[in-house]
Order: sequence, then structure tokens, then C-alpha cells
Amino acid sequence: MSAGGDPLDDPQWEWVRATARAPVPTPPGLIERVLRSVHGVRGGLPAEPLEIAQEGGRLRVGERAVVLLTRRLGADLAARIGGLHVSAVAFEAGVLEVVVTVEYGLGADTAAETLRIRLQAALRAELGPAAPAVNVHIADVYRN
Repeated sequence: MSAGGDPLDDPQWEWVRATARAPVPTPPGLIERVLRSVHGVRGGLPAEPLEIAQEGGRLRVGERAVVLLTRRLGADLAARIGGLHVSAVAFEAGVLEVVVTVEYGLGADTAAETLRIRLQAALRAELGPAAPAVNVHIADVYRN
């Protein structure tokens, strides 16, 4: 089926329905990370800032700024890739956890990995070697 067709007309859509009916436990810590991210955007994260060496000294970048930067860069890159939407970003144990939804019909694993690679490169361009690692998690599938 092409990415532009109606997924409900796809005979394999029943696989999606069957998967949706199957109970899937929430990955450990995911809810806490997302809530922490939301709380962080509102200004309540106590984590140590990233330190970036610069010519005149060291620049300290807070977790809130890193999360917002990652969300903005991730949204821009996801739009360029197409079929991806960044739902949440959390900063946990020095790693950025990016949660995305994927359009039905898109090669989800390939798109998520492409986003991870491009987002990691974009963060390194902005933050240098202090840029944290990035993980991308597919949380849902949507139809357009």
C-alpha cells in the first residue's frame, strides 16, 4: 500500500488493530521521563548543566535549554523527513529520550534511525562534543 492510501483499506490494517488490542507494558521510567520533561520546560529541573568549552572559558547550558533545543531541532528534522512527529523529549541520565509518532505506511525503524542520526549531528553542531547521546522511541502510529 502506498503512503498516500487510506490505511483502513489495507488488508494488513487488521495487524495494526490486533497489535493495538495486545497489552503492552509502558517501558520502565517512560512516564516519569516525559513528566520530568514537561516539568523541565516549566522550569523545575535540578540537573547539572552541560559545560561547553569555548575560547573565552566554559559555557553552561541548562537541561531546560537542551530539552527545548532538542525539541525544536527534532521537530524541524522530523518535518523534513516526513511522516514523523516529535511527541516528547526528556533528558534522563545524560541521554536525550525523544518520543515520536510515525505515519502509517512509513518505514518506521528507518525513519526513527534517520531522525536519531540527524538530530545527534545537529546537536553536536550546536553544543560540540558535550552534546548528549540521543535515543528515538516510536510511541504510536497515526494515519493522515
